[in-house]
Amino acid sequence: MVNFDYSELFSIYKGLLTDKQADVFSLYSECDLSLGEISEIKNISRQGVSDTVNKTKELLLFYESKLKILQKKRELYKIKESITDEKVVLEISKLLEE
Repeated sequence: MVNFDYSELFSIYKGLLTDKQADVFSLYSECDLSLGEISEIKNISRQGVSDTVNKTKELLLFYESKLKILQKKRELYKIKESITDEKVVLEISKLLEE
């Protein structure tokens, strides 16, 4: 499997996660907090944070393996770079913003 940036996957699929998974993973990936810091903030064990982060990573990869939204988005960016017709580039840009 292609190596994905988890923060990109998270931005796409966070709506499919539980609130707890989304909160913990946001603190981990977007706020760059350590497992210990998240443990203190969320009042759960460090192991609980680690388990949640790892489970969330697995889920993000699973969702991408089935839905391939990030893969398709990256392919559209490549196509956009190779096109010279401004009208087509604008249409692709609109799709990428959705």
